[in-house]
Amino acid sequence: MIRLNGVTKAYGVHEVLTGVDWQISPGSRVGLVGPNGAGKTTILRLIAGVEEADRGSVDVLRGTSLGYLAQEGARLAEGTVLDALLAPFTDVAAMERDLELLHEEMATATGERLESITRRAGDLQHKFEAAGGFDLEARAKAILGGLGFAPGDHARPLREFSGGYRMRAALGALLLRRPDYLLLDEPTNHLDLEAVAWLENFLADLPSALIVVSHDRTFLNRLARSIAEMDRGRLRLWAGNYDRFREEKEKTRELAAKKAASEAHRVEEVERFIERFRYKATKARQVQSRIKMLEKMERTEVMAEEQTWRFTFPPVTRSAQRVVLLSGVDKAYADNRVLRGLHLEIWRGDRVALVGPNGCGKSTLLQITAGRLPADSGTIEIGDKVVLHYFAQHVLETLTPGRSVLDEMQAWAPSKSPGQLRSLLGIFQFSGDEVFKRVEVLSGGEKNRLALARLTLDPGNFLLLDEPTNHLDLPTREALEDALAGFAGTLLFVSHDRYFINKVATKVAAFENGGVRLYDGGYDDYLAAARGIAPTARAAAVARAGGPGPGALPAASSAPRPAAAAEKTGAAAPRSHHAQRRLDAETRTRRNKELRSFRDRVAALEKTIEPLETRLKEIEAAMASPDTYADPGAARRLGEERKSIEVELAHLYDDWDHATSELQEEEARLG
Repeated sequence: MIRLNGVTKAYGVHEVLTGVDWQISPGSRVGLVGPNGAGKTTILRLIAGVEEADRGSVDVLRGTSLGYLAQEGARLAEGTVLDALLAPFTDVAAMERDLELLHEEMATATGERLESITRRAGDLQHKFEAAGGFDLEARAKAILGGLGFAPGDHARPLREFSGGYRMRAALGALLLRRPDYLLLDEPTNHLDLEAVAWLENFLADLPSALIVVSHDRTFLNRLARSIAEMDRGRLRLWAGNYDRFREEKEKTRELAAKKAASEAHRVEEVERFIERFRYKATKARQVQSRIKMLEKMERTEVMAEEQTWRFTFPPVTRSAQRVVLLSGVDKAYADNRVLRGLHLEIWRGDRVALVGPNGCGKSTLLQITAGRLPADSGTIEIGDKVVLHYFAQHVLETLTPGRSVLDEMQAWAPSKSPGQLRSLLGIFQFSGDEVFKRVEVLSGGEKNRLALARLTLDPGNFLLLDEPTNHLDLPTREALEDALAGFAGTLLFVSHDRYFINKVATKVAAFENGGVRLYDGGYDDYLAAARGIAPTARAAAVARAGGPGPGALPAASSAPRPAAAAEKTGAAAPRSHHAQRRLDAETRTRRNKELRSFRDRVAALEKTIEPLETRLKEIEAAMASPDTYADPGAARRLGEERKSIEVELAHLYDDWDHATSELQEEEARLG
């Protein structure tokens, strides 16, 4: 059991935590969320004992083991990668050495000494087995394999690996220990999609309690059973995963707003009565009664609107239908050949996500397409009127140190006034004197936001984005998703954020042996197709409407557009007008039949709500009349009836919202 009681923590004048109370039970699976700087990492460090609270207490039950993975990783033992994972198990290693010595003695001992050594060896072997000694190294190697280390890496010195792989080793060491509580701060950083999927499966089977800070919404959806939200120094718990948290938070805000509006209306009525009859002697008793009523009235606290921000890309010029063709592209770094005869066609309006393990060539392909890196062989044809802009993974490479934020924007748009640029920077959360901050002192998230702000000045009509969500918090990622949804150009991007890919991509290009294979849809559609799972509801709807069959997956390159395909292959003539009308009518009938139950549910709720709303207005009108208060019993009855109706309406509004959402989802599913 872990308990936080009235925990307060400040850094200088900035108070990050203001009286946090939180009880974390064994076996909990908690996603810790909130904007950058809200105090998520601070809470993990306090629980782990890395820092101390200014006030309050952090109580950890004696004997509880904790494992903490910081964003910057952990200091591991020197030696090989495998040694780093096994280093904490000194007691197991000591037992293994003692067992070996006992077995050596048994080879020469006789009589009573042999019996004594045998008993000792048996007891020690039981302890060794209980500590997991027999399978410890095998489990360590399995974890390293899941995190992307090849078998040949196990015996390599840890110092030879990059910071990202040392982070993976630190994570592996924690997973092997299996502590009672795992505190993970952005554990999916530096992991490719395959390693993230493996980590999800591993953690799902792990008995440890889990407290995780992550910007990976899919990761939170699959592992979290509750969400702890940090907001303005306080912590609030929500049941369910991340999507459920977002839904419930919005419902709670709306319900509180409705209740607060109703209370405000009631207060206004009472105050109006008091003002009207304050000086009328015959109403003095009733006025005093209402003054006391005002003092006792409940006040619902309305949740503050989230500090969300939105931006849009400007209109773009129309490019050629085929935006880019890559044919027979090869690229090698020394002996490492990452691209092998790669073929890829991208058409106007496509939103293609490049996926594959780290080092497979995703960023290389982007740089070759952008003209930043030459191919060893093959051709790259950019279509007519294509204006290409490239967003680098390491954003600082494209920013100019020494410039201020405003100077960087002015260099890209010399025709715009400083006032116009400051207004735009304000949308990207650079306000006041922040526009004069130097590029080199910006945080990772600020650099990404500056690069995005610069893109909105002139995005071109073909955007190449390399890990655009790096260092961005969840509200900023959602803003970027919305902006790209409204972008009228073509998109080729690399991302390890599966949620982002599902929201943005219309196609996924998966790397296979130096080439790519295209799949329609987002990341989940790609996974289903790659595993041979039945088509998604969207694909099934297309098939029912007479579209391509579920097995119609494109090969290693995009197929030509339908008109071009008909010309080249002599495809069958289109259906007759009469046949097409009949097919359309059948499709509409089938669609309406499937939607009928959802529409009936919405209509039934609206039919129930309408008379209650009418009655509520009648009661409010009656309670606004002074004549009603001549009979105290009547006012009380009206008040009780109104409260009952308000409670019933609150539940009906929730049911109506849910039914409407289901109807919209079903309409989208059926196309």
